[in-house]
Amino acid sequence: MSVIRNALRMAAAAAIAATISSAASAAIYPPQRQLPATVISDFKAAPNSLLQQYPTGGPQLISRVRDLGASDPTTLTGLIALLKDRATTPDQMRAIVAGLAQVARMAAQSDQAYANEIQAAIANTGNADVIAAYQAATGDVAIAATGGGGGGGGSGAGGPTGNNFPTGGTGGAAVRFGNNNNPNNPPNTVGGGVGSTNNSVSPR
Repeated sequence: MSVIRNALRMAAAAAIAATISSAASAAIYPPQRQLPATVISDFKAAPNSLLQQYPTGGPQLISRVRDLGASDPTTLTGLIALLKDRATTPDQMRAIVAGLAQVARMAAQSDQAYANEIQAAIANTGNADVIAAYQAATGDVAIAATGGGGGGGGSGAGGPTGNNFPTGGTGGAAVRFGNNNNPNNPPNTVGGGVGSTNNSVSPR
């Protein structure tokens, strides 16, 4: 029995240590840059208070979201909840997404798992506007495959269309070039007529 108890104690200690280490590694900001614990706990207790503090969104909300997410990864749940809240205005939504995108970019350098968690959480909102805003903020279209395939497909097609246009790679461009080529035959005929006119003029 003592062996089992010791094993359980060791397992529990290992689990606690793993939890602490994972939480520490997931924090993007160094300790001296992290928000005060009271600010983080206040946010967790009432995420909607962020909407009241920054009713118009903007750079200040972006900074606060970034600081929350980079100080404590567990704030991600509350931030994502705000994106699903009908009380969140479009401006606030874009600011929250922009802040999370900044956290994801920082996390990609030190904690890829956290960066992936942020992207997955954005995709799981199921909100096309949120996903599109995140794509715009990060320049990453990979998330489209998870949550906004239609929108991402359109975005992906937009780039190639622009690149192929000069060579007639798209259907629209080919049609236009073809229509321009077809009328080119009559001008050649007219050109012949003009030539004959020139010939008739030269004897004069």
